Amino acid sequence: MTGEYTNKKVGRLIAAGSRSVIDDVVRVVSRLKAVHINDYQDDKEGFSLGEPSTHNERLGSELSTYRSIVSQTGAVGPTETVQLTEARKMINSDFTESVENLVSIFTRIDEIDDEIKLSQAEIEILELLEPLGIELDLLTGYDSIESFVGTCVKPSVIMDINLPEDVLVTTNDEVVGVFSAKQHSAMLSSILESAGFQAIEIPEGQGDISVLIQNRVKALSTLQDEKMTLENQIKTWTDKNGADLCVGLELLEIDFSESEAPVKVAVTDHTFVIDGWITDDRSEEVIQALDQYCEYIEYEVAKYSLADHNHDHHSTEPTPPVAFGDHGASAPMELLTDAIGRSDYGRMDPTVFMLFSYPLFFGLMLGDMAYGLLTISLGLFVRRSFPNDKSDQLMRYFGMLLIYIGAATVFFGYMYGEFAGFEFLPHGYSKYGTETVCPYVWENGACYKQADVPGWVAWMTVLYPYGGNLHAVLELPYSLTFAFPFHRVSSDLMNLIVIAIYIGIFHLMVGFVLGAIDEVRVGHGWQGALYGKISWMIIMVGGFLFCYDFYRLDSINFVGLSLVSVGLILLVVHLMHEGLPLAISLVLAPIEAIGLLSSTLSYIRLFAVGIVGVKIAYAGNDMLYTAAIQGFSDGGIGMIVGLLALVGWFGVQLFAWVLGLVSPNIHAVRLHFVEWMKQFYLAEGEPFEAFGFKERHIEVDNTT
Repeated sequence: MTGEYTNKKVGRLIAAGSRSVIDDVVRVVSRLKAVHINDYQDDKEGFSLGEPSTHNERLGSELSTYRSIVSQTGAVGPTETVQLTEARKMINSDFTESVENLVSIFTRIDEIDDEIKLSQAEIEILELLEPLGIELDLLTGYDSIESFVGTCVKPSVIMDINLPEDVLVTTNDEVVGVFSAKQHSAMLSSILESAGFQAIEIPEGQGDISVLIQNRVKALSTLQDEKMTLENQIKTWTDKNGADLCVGLELLEIDFSESEAPVKVAVTDHTFVIDGWITDDRSEEVIQALDQYCEYIEYEVAKYSLADHNHDHHSTEPTPPVAFGDHGASAPMELLTDAIGRSDYGRMDPTVFMLFSYPLFFGLMLGDMAYGLLTISLGLFVRRSFPNDKSDQLMRYFGMLLIYIGAATVFFGYMYGEFAGFEFLPHGYSKYGTETVCPYVWENGACYKQADVPGWVAWMTVLYPYGGNLHAVLELPYSLTFAFPFHRVSSDLMNLIVIAIYIGIFHLMVGFVLGAIDEVRVGHGWQGALYGKISWMIIMVGGFLFCYDFYRLDSINFVGLSLVSVGLILLVVHLMHEGLPLAISLVLAPIEAIGLLSSTLSYIRLFAVGIVGVKIAYAGNDMLYTAAIQGFSDGGIGMIVGLLALVGWFGVQLFAWVLGLVSPNIHAVRLHFVEWMKQFYLAEGEPFEAFGFKERHIEVDNTT
């Protein structure tokens, strides 16, 4: 199943009951994960904003502690989910006590780290002071003597000055100590400043500095041993209890989320009111779960109206949020839809259509089997790196998207006969009409020249009928030509350009059709479809016929010209319905019609981007790979040249692949978001976000 073509129906839910059961109701709503709650707006007389549960503050403190421990231990959750009741049994008082002990261990480690840093700093200073040969307590602390102890950039400046006799100077290469009477303080400060003196903060202690260093080194070693012991205790505890710790963290996250939920609910002294949206397919389930707690429940399916379409911003009523339908295989394309924004409620969802068009565009542009296989491998790696369908859904979608576009790249690489930039399929030559004049290989009534590619690539011709010595051509009207194999870089380049333009025409027509369907279903009816969308379809068909005959046959197609005229008239009427004066509509309609030509020609990038990429790879093959093979065959110094060239060739291939991932994606996104979606898509919807914590390790019964 590729998926649904429209978003899900949603309905407005109003539930009210006694305030005494608000915690129970919040718990049920959280576990159902089916209600999009409208935040309470302070404009309802008699109501106020709910308050968090009484245990919210305690849960927040415990949650912060657990998050910190999980982060520091690197604990990994269990491989299988745990039932909620079992989780609460696991996280009992004994486990809580062991977590508190672990917290004290981390606290002690932090203290040890501070002590180690202090000891290392003191040892470093003591090692600087040791060469002075003065006991530590004699370096400072005098009442009648001024002492200067520190590092000095130019100690010779001090030694060369004729200082008073009551000034004592001791120095080595790094440290200087100057002791004098108080009256020489100002003079010595000036001299020391000119010598680049920086004072050292003398550590506490007394006695021989060498002995102090030894004592501090021993103390440092003791601290480091204690830290290692504590870290081993943490590792042992984590190996044994890490999974339970992650379960405990998730349990607290669930409880904390539910304890905060009342702030979304309107309350009075005795009642509460929940205002929200639920998808219609889960309405019975939600109503049944709430019925035992709520005294009043009202549910009504939302209907799309012209007021919604025109976005009446003066209305205080909340607009229906947009919930994706069940997309099935097209679910990874939700990444693209959400990148531009959800559609308006009730309109066509482009997600399913992009399952076909997006990989098609990407494959047409990259079209290389080697790069396609690399892309698929990357997608598989991403999915295996994020195995959890609940918590890693976005990354798993991204991995699947890579697999889709990689598969399309392999397919078109097969059609093009390209692998790592080598075009390995033989080329047919019709000018050699008989077997006797064919200088190459004669097969199937044609002459074929084998491609000059390495043997590790050439063998791939066995994947094709007759070893690739086949060139089937299907010629359709209006110069549309399909060939197999398809040599896009050489013989079929012009065919690829034409195909790219026709793909653009078809893609835009699909957009207009979807827009017309939306107008009939949820818009202005058949009249809106005729003037707003079918008019563009008529202009496109007429413009194509006119342009084809004018440029290809050098003649005027009056049918096409007539269709363009009819389409312009309908478009003028549409613009007038939008509120524009007739004169402006008459000028604006032809200008917008010309813009349709640029949108169509924009699809030429489907051939151009791919040609640029394959030429980069071809240049690397032609220069570096050839140089590598030549170097290896020459031997001697040529082996080094060959090795360097081979490394360079791998670098070019990697660059070509990365560029092939980035550039075609950018252009495929542009063709969808800019050229296609603007024909029918309004990205002004609010995403449906069901209230509730998304569990990773705990299995929660939605009904309790």
